[in-house]
Amino acid sequence: MDEVNKYVREKLNRDKEITFSYKINKTNNTLEGYSEEGKLVAVNSLKDEPAVAQMAGMKTKIFEKNGKLNPVSEIYLANGQLVVRNTYKFNRDTNIFATDAVIAYVNGEIPYSTDLKAFLDGIDRIQVENFENNKLALFTTYEINHKTQQITVKNGSSAKVTITKAVLSINGLNGTMETYYENGKINQKVAIKNGLFNGKVEKFSDKSGKLLGTGVMKDGLPDGEFVEYDEAGKVISKVKYKDGKEIK
Repeated sequence: MDEVNKYVREKLNRDKEITFSYKINKTNNTLEGYSEEGKLVAVNSLKDEPAVAQMAGMKTKIFEKNGKLNPVSEIYLANGQLVVRNTYKFNRDTNIFATDAVIAYVNGEIPYSTDLKAFLDGIDRIQVENFENNKLALFTTYEINHKTQQITVKNGSSAKVTITKAVLSINGLNGTMETYYENGKINQKVAIKNGLFNGKVEKFSDKSGKLLGTGVMKDGLPDGEFVEYDEAGKVISKVKYKDGKEIK
């Protein structure tokens, strides 16, 4: 792996870009990635990671035209369509191939650790653009504030339109998430603890901004009384839940 990293680094230093193509090795039951020069740079076991088989025929391009602290990676389908573009902002030399750990952690797929924290310390921002039929479908950013030790995750249809925003502690993923209407006003606000919805939930009007509903979440499930209000503040419904199930 050190040899591969050295090769990739030397090529990026020289050419400011590198392209990897993926194909399946049926003999070894692996997905292999090759540079445009034919250098084997990645091997994934299809037995251990069967999902990576979908990468066969696809290409990944990495650019460092704005320096190695501001790289860009792009993934293309076999037909040449762009499906993902990631734009990074690092504050020190960082392994771009390991940045999936940031997204995996936020999604609850891997635990917090001192090694992860050390890795996150080198990252300021990751911007992810997902495309469908060459059109932007989802725009996501991960902003790491090293002073407050918080990570802000935004999802939207573009850089200017935010659908959800979560501000979480790096250690533990505790904080709040807000969802927004198309007009930019807050739709819902919910507390997050250990990466799951835990605590108070509030829903607001898209017109007046008034409170239209309250409730409580526990470990990602409704747990307690959910109350709905009209624009005048009058209670119009009450429902109780326990462990995600309605109590009648």
